[in-house]
Amino acid sequence: MIQKVLTFCTLSFSTFATQLHALNYKISGQVGSFSRIGFNNSPINTAKGIYPTGSYVTLVGSLQLGVDLLPKSVKNHKLKAAIGAEIGALTYDSTRVLTDTSGLEKGFLPANYYYMGRWEGYFMDAPWKHSRYETAMHARDFVLHTLYLDYSYKDHFGFKLGRYRSRALFLSGYNQGIQIFLHFGEWTLQWFSSYGRARSNLQYIRDFYAPISYKFADGRHTNYGLHSLSLIYKHKHLTLMPFVWFYPKLYTAPGLQFDFDLVHTHSWTIHTHFYAWFPIYDSYMAHRYFRSALVGTDTASLLIYQHFNIIDHYNFGWGVYKNFGNASACIGWTGLPVPFGTKDNTPYAKAYSNLYNANSLTVFGYVGFKYQNFSWQLLGKVIQSPRDDSKSLMLTLRYDLNKRTHLMFKINGYEVSIHRGYKVGDFSVGYNPKFLANTQDRSYIMTSVGYDF
Repeated sequence: MIQKVLTFCTLSFSTFATQLHALNYKISGQVGSFSRIGFNNSPINTAKGIYPTGSYVTLVGSLQLGVDLLPKSVKNHKLKAAIGAEIGALTYDSTRVLTDTSGLEKGFLPANYYYMGRWEGYFMDAPWKHSRYETAMHARDFVLHTLYLDYSYKDHFGFKLGRYRSRALFLSGYNQGIQIFLHFGEWTLQWFSSYGRARSNLQYIRDFYAPISYKFADGRHTNYGLHSLSLIYKHKHLTLMPFVWFYPKLYTAPGLQFDFDLVHTHSWTIHTHFYAWFPIYDSYMAHRYFRSALVGTDTASLLIYQHFNIIDHYNFGWGVYKNFGNASACIGWTGLPVPFGTKDNTPYAKAYSNLYNANSLTVFGYVGFKYQNFSWQLLGKVIQSPRDDSKSLMLTLRYDLNKRTHLMFKINGYEVSIHRGYKVGDFSVGYNPKFLANTQDRSYIMTSVGYDF
């Protein structure tokens, strides 16, 4: 019997390999490591809201298979499929056995599972979510991030269904859902739906979960899905995109993206980017708290930045991001079109920077240089908000040893000042006069090395 099973499996694999050989396919992947070394190693004191920045090192590997399902003789139609996964681990975790010196919380308080393997259930309502130690024990260091079908007819119509890397304006990482486009002339109509998000790269692994969901009075959760409809107009160096993002029973956010090249010559290019969106929250959300402030009903976000490029070697830019009200409660924190990372705070504060706070104002500027395989950038940010302020100055170096091997180094001088009435790690309530102001160092060094194949 076993011999028959082995013979069947051998024949089946041989048939699959023969069929695969007849199709156009590609196997790709990556192995590498990411590290963050925080300069602040203070003991934890939850009563005062004092936490270290946290340090960790990852080791990850990913593999993906992509296949063209139609023969080359079919010209106008394309049908592709792909499957891919990543596995990883923390090889070093400075928070693994940290404890609370104030005595309010018992046991170990690890936090770097937030980057590598965080899993609190699809609806983020797992019974262990309130215990850092138990959440670390339930970490999932594996994610099947890619599993999709991708069809298109010329450039007129197409869809992608399944799990795939998201390019959506307000959803980074990987999407579990569908996107559809209809293209005619200089116009494109695009629909996007998401029923789950995942993270997968050298720094993060997180299995698919619902970033937001609807909770009934009896405690049951459901995911109505995050959706968007966009109408895109492109003409030469101009892009105009009115859009609406919405989640049924939670919010609706109409908005506009406007990109154009103010100057576009052989030597100079000036890209100007303008975004505005206006989240209108339903009563279900309006009386909730997000990052220590009431969500409210009518909110808005504004982003404008310019990027200057000189003879493809020198570049610099500036920008302003502004929240009016608590606009980020449901949109933006899962992805934002700013030219820098926004999740480099301590994991004890959910890693998110102050940019997402209610009524925050972010001003940033940068200058950089690129020549052949080497590039550097100096980026400065100042963020002000009623909850807390921060300032940082970061130097990033990148060197490509070859087409497959990449090295990255960052050093960031980073300081966060918490105002009186608020506390690090406490986002569920508003102003509390018992919480004292303090300033904490969030400076760090980041490095990564990756090999693509």
